[in-house]
Amino acid sequence: MMWGRTMTRRGLAIGLAILLALTLPAPGDDVADALPADVAHEPIIGVASGSAEDPGAMTPTGNGRFTIDDRIYTGQSLARSVSDDAAACLTGQLRSVEDWALQSPRMTGQHRSDVTIRSERGTVVLQLRGQMEFPSASGSWTVARATGGCAGLEGDGHYTATFPSVDAATFRLTFDGEIRS
Repeated sequence: MMWGRTMTRRGLAIGLAILLALTLPAPGDDVADALPADVAHEPIIGVASGSAEDPGAMTPTGNGRFTIDDRIYTGQSLARSVSDDAAACLTGQLRSVEDWALQSPRMTGQHRSDVTIRSERGTVVLQLRGQMEFPSASGSWTVARATGGCAGLEGDGHYTATFPSVDAATFRLTFDGEIRS
């Protein structure tokens, strides 16, 4: 009886090893070559700039802390990728709605925004989440929604945003990551 269980376990282990050997790429093969053909992964980089259209509502919350809700920036976004097909979805008119939870006098805290990019192909909404340490913020972004010719676009990566003026009336956003369609 003990010998039968050992053989069954050994048979399962051998079967699993064969399955893995058949599904894993060979040494030296690119991992992207092992992915299904209908999933395209490509690196993307971009830059956006804009200025404040609405300063939003600033609310003191006590102890040197305050929030800024619904500050709106408008501007332009320009992106590049390997094929530039996906980059076309991230190139166009930009509208960013910002929420900050900060502590003075250093103005550090959390930064969130929804960045809507209207391109010739469709609309893409990026969600940014990160830390603010004025005059810059950094964190991660993800594609929250995509419509029109950009529908089905997915992606994520990292961003940095700089606010060169004291009143934060202008901004520059740089982002990089990976786009999937």
